[in-house]
Amino acid sequence: MIEIEQVDYSIKKEVILKDVSATIQQGESIGVIGPNGAGKSTFLKIIASIVKPSSGKIYYQVNAYEEKIKELRKNIGYIPQDIALFEDLTVYEQITFWQKAARQKVSRNNVSQVVEALHLNEVKDQKIKALSGGWKRKINVGIGLLHQPEFILLDEPTAGVDLAAKDDLIQWLKLLHNERKTLLIISHDWDVLNRLCDKLMIFQQGRLLFFDEVSRLNEFEQQAIRNGSSEELRKILRLR
Repeated sequence: MIEIEQVDYSIKKEVILKDVSATIQQGESIGVIGPNGAGKSTFLKIIASIVKPSSGKIYYQVNAYEEKIKELRKNIGYIPQDIALFEDLTVYEQITFWQKAARQKVSRNNVSQVVEALHLNEVKDQKIKALSGGWKRKINVGIGLLHQPEFILLDEPTAGVDLAAKDDLIQWLKLLHNERKTLLIISHDWDVLNRLCDKLMIFQQGRLLFFDEVSRLNEFEQQAIRNGSSEELRKILRLR
């Protein structure tokens, strides 16, 4: 479980997150949505302990983050939107490199599960630079989760992929969710959100406006219209 209490984050005078509180239970699958610049990516970076909040508290399994930072980082897999692969390595070489570079031991069984789930054997001898964006995205996500973390944080995991690659990623993430892994997924793709997520977080201008079951979304949408939410947020909700 991860608890966030009244977290703020600012860069100089620019407020990125404001008074964000939430409790993320083990095994939940949560979609994170909102207009561009709403603070979604920063929120994931704070949970991943990449960025330190300006104020507020975060707890991991009841303990303060700073007390459990090593354990936390072993149990979190954070995959940013940017792809971080060595273009001149083959897929096999890439996986082997990151397997050895991991902070904790990555078993052959872990590697085999990733390779099988994402069909990476089909391209194992090809160099990264020769592959499509969809293959690169699948490899990037797979490598980031080789250590089978309990908490999986994904920033636009299906951006720029074709339908087949997207389906491979969704099916694999479903399997991980069925194993009680906790997923937090930033996405603008409602197909991804509807197929994977039990709950949604909605951010606007750095504030967490909604964190609840997907079934409560219609009620929130009507309230957002009455309260004069941004046109961009209303457009996002209408697309679902």
